[in-house]
Parts: sequence; C-alpha cells; structure tokens
Amino acid sequence: KIEVTEDQIVLLDICYDDQVIALSGKFERKNIEKHYYYINKIINNFSNMYNKKVVVCIHPKDNLKLKKKYFPNINVVQYETRENIYKAFIVLSFGSSALIDAILLKKRILTLFSNFSGKNFCYIGQNYVNKVGLLYMNIEEEIKIDQDKFLSKLDEAKENYPNYIKSYIAPDGDNIGYEKIIKTLKERFFH
Repeated sequence: KIEVTEDQIVLLDICYDDQVIALSGKFERKNIEKHYYYINKIINNFSNMYNKKVVVCIHPKDNLKLKKKYFPNINVVQYETRENIYKAFIVLSFGSSALIDAILLKKRILTLFSNFSGKNFCYIGQNYVNKVGLLYMNIEEEIKIDQDKFLSKLDEAKENYPNYIKSYIAPDGDNIGYEKIIKTLKERFFH
C-alpha cells in the first residue's frame, strides 16, 4: 500500500530507445542536448515556484546512468514510477502510458511538448490533451504564469478525468478485465 501525497513534482521522461528511433527517426545529438536543457529549466522553475523537489522517472528500457548525466542535480529513478506518481503534486509528461495511474489518482497533469523529441511524442502527448483535456506547454516557452491560477487550471482539468476513465480505462464499469475475458470465453466456446 502506497500513501497518496503531494510531496514532489514528477517528470515522466522520454525514452530514446531503439523502438522510439524506429518510429520517430534518428535524433541528432544537438537536439537531444537542447531538449534536456529546456526540460531542466522547466522542472527547476516548477520546483522553485512550488517549493517541491523533482523526481524524474525513466522507462524500464532507458539508460539510468545516461539520464543521471542529463539531470545532474535531480533524483532520477527507474522501476519506481507508480510509487512516485502516488507522491506527485504535479505530473509532467510527454505522453507516457504511466499517466493512467495519475489520472486514476486524480493528480494534476501537465503535458509537455518538445520540438526536439520527434513527431511521435508530440502525437501521443496531443492525444492525451485531446481525450483527457489536459493542459499543455512547449518546453521552450518561458514560464510566465500565476502559480495559483495555474494550479486552478490544472485542478479544473481533473474534472475531465471521470469521462476518460469511463471511456478508456474502465469502459465496463467495475467489472474486472480478466473476469470478463473468462466469462466471454466460456460463453463463446464452452456452452
């Protein structure tokens, strides 16, 4: 059992593995460097604005040693995404499937876009923005927001979560997926 708190800002980082490169094309090193320059700038701004530490959660296939170099003064973790989402004050993401936990927990979510991350990440992030109604920000933009109004907008976006949950996460209500599969198999094949 994990306690639900609002102790930290969580970034669900992009994984530049072979599969991503196959989908999005090879990334130029200078673009990856620019991407991480702007990401660090944004997460440090949010950390200072809300006086919260930042935890960067990386994909299980990602390179932890490399990511620690990209985030030199920030805690970077692997295989601890769910636990950190439970502790999130705000979840920052480019469109990770781990957002499902954040939506179910009714966490504040901000979708990030990067001109340096490839079209596939932009598409996935935009998909969450459209279907869930999440707020979004390009990482190259200067953060010029009123911190209280910004939190209010993030909280307002949470009003869309129940519709998304009903449509995409639990379209069959409280029925458990594996039970439905067993029932359907029995009905169709074992009369």
